[in-house]
Amino acid sequence: MKTKSLQGRVALVTGSSRGLGRHLALALAGQGADVFIHGRRNSPAGEQAVAEVRAKGVRSRLVTGDVRQWHQVRELMSTVVAEYGRLDILINNVGDFLFKPLLRLTVEEWRDMIDSNLHSAFYGCKAALPTMLQQGWGRIINVGVANADRIHAYAGAAAYAIAKSGVQILTRSLAVEVAAQGVTVNMVSPGLMDDSSLNDEARERQIHAVPMQRLGVATDLVGAVLFLVSEEAEYITGANITVSGGWGL
Repeated sequence: MKTKSLQGRVALVTGSSRGLGRHLALALAGQGADVFIHGRRNSPAGEQAVAEVRAKGVRSRLVTGDVRQWHQVRELMSTVVAEYGRLDILINNVGDFLFKPLLRLTVEEWRDMIDSNLHSAFYGCKAALPTMLQQGWGRIINVGVANADRIHAYAGAAAYAIAKSGVQILTRSLAVEVAAQGVTVNMVSPGLMDDSSLNDEARERQIHAVPMQRLGVATDLVGAVLFLVSEEAEYITGANITVSGGWGL
């Protein structure tokens, strides 16, 4: 039987009790990695995700914590390493989105966009890197958004875009700092994603904006993520793979 490419690796995917994070966790498990499912709090969805990961023949459990808070992220990483003895792969997937003009945005909403998207990624990297550097092997993937590497107006989504642009700089900066120590830091950036909250008119409008004429789905990001965590990608760091069907080009 062919050995799975991530056999023996331990992964943590933040925000993986549902949505994109859940799909990424299942993909890592499918390649043999033990996967920690993460949610802000205990939930039936989180436990269901754990059961689905375990069904692939690997270890899994649910860990909780608010990744906007440094002390909770530090405790989260300590739990992972204490229980499974290592941490090889971290996917910083958490990132709330709010569409609202800047002048209507409250100070609290602004802060939440930065905390959820940028600070959470920094805290995750800071807490995970000591273990990865000690091991001499690690893969960090930050989830961004297509176009965040381009400086232009983001009417209605400025705070979110500013935070994701910061994640791009964070990714590249950390990539340089740890490149000689066996750890890579990369980014995947989805474009317009299929969202069940969209009404038919809004959905059609977004589809027409995408050259491939369809919205992205969570599984579209799986290939990029599995490549970046693989041995074949060991010489790739600081990269940003845009998964947008041509949107934003």
